Amino acid sequence: MRYPSIKGELVKFQAKDGLALDGFLHRSSSGNKKAIINVFGMTGNFFSSKRYDELCRAAKGSGFDVFMPNNRGMGMVNGFHHKRGGKTVVVGTARERFEDCVYDIDGAVRFLRGLGYRTIVLQGHSTGCQKIVYYLFRKPSAPVDGLVLLAPDDDHNVARKELGKRFGEAVRIAKKMVRSHRGDEITPAWISYYSAKRFLSYAGKKSVEGRLFNYNSKLKEVSSIHLPMLVVFGARDEFAVLPVKQYVGILKSKTSSASFESVIIGAADHGFYRKEKELACAVMGWVTKLKDQ
Repeated sequence: MRYPSIKGELVKFQAKDGLALDGFLHRSSSGNKKAIINVFGMTGNFFSSKRYDELCRAAKGSGFDVFMPNNRGMGMVNGFHHKRGGKTVVVGTARERFEDCVYDIDGAVRFLRGLGYRTIVLQGHSTGCQKIVYYLFRKPSAPVDGLVLLAPDDDHNVARKELGKRFGEAVRIAKKMVRSHRGDEITPAWISYYSAKRFLSYAGKKSVEGRLFNYNSKLKEVSSIHLPMLVVFGARDEFAVLPVKQYVGILKSKTSSASFESVIIGAADHGFYRKEKELACAVMGWVTKLKDQ
């Protein structure tokens, strides 16, 4: 099936630390002052998922534009130009330092504010959920009006489940690689496709990335957020360690959100494959209810 093209513009902006990034800005109608910023998950990008196409289509007439910025986690390994020093740095998901997501999201927010947008909603998918929550935890006064969490799974316990009895061995090998100054090298394939440092970042029980959505924890960062929040899971999320209804119940019990809503989309997987239109309608139905700022 062919889909009509989505009109928009390729834009360039800078992360807070000077990394040169680009993205796609879809204007659903002229003069909008509200926008959704989408933050993709591991190895993602701003252009290849049908989720984004459907979100742009659903945005028509909503008063919201959609900004799909790149970030330093794009793809597995990628080179990015750094404005400060004029050099190319090699990052991508495999070598990304999770905490640097604050620079990327801050750059995207500042870019939209510079264009005149006054209402901004952050939407994250998968690891993008960890990123937007961490950003708001670190920047509680950021000019953001709500957040949408799409499939916020438990990376630490997913890694434990996937590696089974070899999880402890995997952690020991990765830590040994870091101690021997090989932390940026890719782990053995049976462990992950990422560097030793990145594996320890998402699989570690105490690392910020690993604990952000560890549903057995206090969910400190999530609990700190008071903004309106929408959580969406697919009923058949293949990475869910617990039933997704249980995830929602835990989030609801821990949240400090001024307005918490949840949606579980039947028969949808982690990426909402073939349920993209239903997902887009759920998201746009929620954001349009946000009070004008």
